[in-house]
Amino acid sequence: MFKPKTERIEKLAKLFPEIILSMEKIFNGPTNIYIDWSNVIHWQDKLRWNFDLKRMKQFFDSFDTMRSIKIYTGTLEGNRQSEDFIPELKAMGYDVSTKPVKLMKMFIDVSSIPKDSPVILKSFIKKSLLSKLDIATIEYLNNKLEAFNKQGILYIEEPKCNFDVEMGRDMLRDFDNDGVENYILWCFRHTHMA
Repeated sequence: MFKPKTERIEKLAKLFPEIILSMEKIFNGPTNIYIDWSNVIHWQDKLRWNFDLKRMKQFFDSFDTMRSIKIYTGTLEGNRQSEDFIPELKAMGYDVSTKPVKLMKMFIDVSSIPKDSPVILKSFIKKSLLSKLDIATIEYLNNKLEAFNKQGILYIEEPKCNFDVEMGRDMLRDFDNDGVENYILWCFRHTHMA
């Protein structure tokens, strides 16, 4: 049953009763939500939305079948904003899982490859797109990488923090121990939007 946690949610529920009804059908028994934040956060840019995690939590908690809302996010050590984010999430009532973000070195040193070789570019460009590029484009991109190399830049760092195993483990534990009936996995990787 839906019981709005705030006046604002109550007003929205009156404006969009069909959405509340459809959500009640989804959350028709003990429910946990699992949010892979590092993937979901990119929706804001792609869809031009703004996720207010406090309001999202209040909204989901308005359903009396909600047991837990778990959020998985990496912590970039030494980055104050990233480090402060974890206690903020906990204060909002989320069950938080975090681990350090790894900075993966992706080498861009083109000094030992021919100008028309796509070997380095394969690390950054999907094979399906790379196969469509002509030699002039590959040479152009390799020349750009060579310019970075001349500046002493031989690699870039790509942040990486994957929670697939942790989320799967938590779902299994919740299934075995907590009588959860509905598992809502909120992760987003790629979209093909017009």
